[in-house]
Amino acid sequence: MLLVLLAVGADAALLAARMGQVQVDLPPDDGDGRTWVLIGLDSRESLPAGADADAFGRPEDVPGSRADVVLVVHRTDAGTRVLSVPRDLLVTDGGHTGRLALSWLRGPQATVAALCGLGIPTDHLITVDLAGFTDLVDAVGGVDVDLPGPVRDPQAGLLLTGAGRQQIDGATALALVRSRHPETPAGDGWEPAPVDPDGRAATAAQVLRALQERVADVRYQPWRLQGTAWAASGAVSLDPGTSLADLVALAGTELGETTVLPAGPPVEGALLRLPTAETAAAVAAAGLACGD
Repeated sequence: MLLVLLAVGADAALLAARMGQVQVDLPPDDGDGRTWVLIGLDSRESLPAGADADAFGRPEDVPGSRADVVLVVHRTDAGTRVLSVPRDLLVTDGGHTGRLALSWLRGPQATVAALCGLGIPTDHLITVDLAGFTDLVDAVGGVDVDLPGPVRDPQAGLLLTGAGRQQIDGATALALVRSRHPETPAGDGWEPAPVDPDGRAATAAQVLRALQERVADVRYQPWRLQGTAWAASGAVSLDPGTSLADLVALAGTELGETTVLPAGPPVEGALLRLPTAETAAAVAAAGLACGD
């Protein structure tokens, strides 16, 4: 969602001035390649324009920000690997143990430490909030997704009545990524869809690929260039060590397919999922390792 800030041809200084900063200390990279961690933040303080606060939850009821989407891009001379990390994965950071999504409540340093505990280093950290994500999707004219059938999730504000490849706007893309209780048609009504613990992580990966494809097309649509650059720069926050040149390098990276990081099934009666041997194996297979 953030990969071509500069490829759209806007003024670099203006873009830099609009981007926020994530206060986090990252160790110098001494490994093979570079590892980017892209985090979609779910905060009720920054809702999309026109959103129903009751549907999302009010800040006093759901305080703070959560790491709702976590994508890891590891680029080396041998190629690029992308992992989508389930937000409900059990992690440990600084003596705290809990779901990855909640680690952000203790700050970005806690999330970086939690990922390192899984073997995932962070050389660059990029975040985007709910409102920024919606604006960016709308700025590029929507994204195309491929759905097996109609789906709805009243709690997320999602309703898609068609199947197959279709274009969706920013609000719908956000609802699709946030959906936790999808329903499918059944007779004259709807019924809960089969439980898929990896559903949210897989959907986030699909939407990211769709957004990357659409932004690439924007290069050839001059009427969308300025709006896309403006929306992207306003949506993004970076760690202090990440420069515009770093973003340019990332913009030229072909992401390819995304692997959802394996995890155990949800613990009975809870959202929590435990790391398994397959989790560690997938991290290692992606060429990732986090030093002390």
